[in-house]
Amino acid sequence: MSETTKKRSNTRLVLILTSAVFVMFGFGYALVPLYDLFCEVTGIGGRPTIAAEQPNTTRPMIEQSRKLSVEFTATANNSMPWTIEPLVKKTKVHPGEVHIVNYRVTNTTNRPMLGQAIPSITPMQAGKHVVKLECFCFERQELAAGEARDMPVRFYIDPALSEEINTVTFSYSFFQLEHEPETTGKS
Repeated sequence: MSETTKKRSNTRLVLILTSAVFVMFGFGYALVPLYDLFCEVTGIGGRPTIAAEQPNTTRPMIEQSRKLSVEFTATANNSMPWTIEPLVKKTKVHPGEVHIVNYRVTNTTNRPMLGQAIPSITPMQAGKHVVKLECFCFERQELAAGEARDMPVRFYIDPALSEEINTVTFSYSFFQLEHEPETTGKS
């Protein structure tokens, strides 16, 4: 093999590998919106419905003849030095009935931090039947150094949830966000 042929072959290999890196990066970047679209189209993925309670909003009737167990769990990402725990670990609810459960979140560091909770509902089929009216997961949360705060989740479960499902689990994972620099008049 001549020197020129080797150079062309190496150049071609470098271009192919560089292209592969860019394609993989682009695919990784597109995964989140693609997953969200997939969950929206198929109705799976454990994503709850978010509803703003309006005066004219009609909620389903409370189904008094049925009770569901609802469990609550929480974790903080390995890099997130907060503690988070539900104040109630398990409760019984009637479908259609509004409930409020609080989570206690504590910043265990000596500096202010921003965090965001990512919700998950299991089983996945229940996700589209959980309607959250208020949740700390809707917005990022800032806690001062050592601050502890009770954060509510106000929800109901639509009676259209399959009668085969008797237990629904709400799970939240907190992730650290970059703290935005404060703007002051000082230079």
